[in-house]
Amino acid sequence: MQIDKHLAQHDSQIARLEQVMISLAEAQVKTEESTDRLNRAMAELARSQSDVQRQWQAYLNNIRSQ
Repeated sequence: MQIDKHLAQHDSQIARLEQVMISLAEAQVKTEESTDRLNRAMAELARSQSDVQRQWQAYLNNIRSQ
């Protein structure tokens, strides 16, 4: 009987560990998805910043040439 109880305890621990591992894997996927979205947003921001810098430089050049 003692062995059955011991095995049941281990089975319960394994089940809890499996749940934790699944939760961690799901959290990792969500984190990677968020990181991908952030990277895309940062790239778009960099492009927008470059556009604004070009427009500003063109404006300054226009003012200087007048």
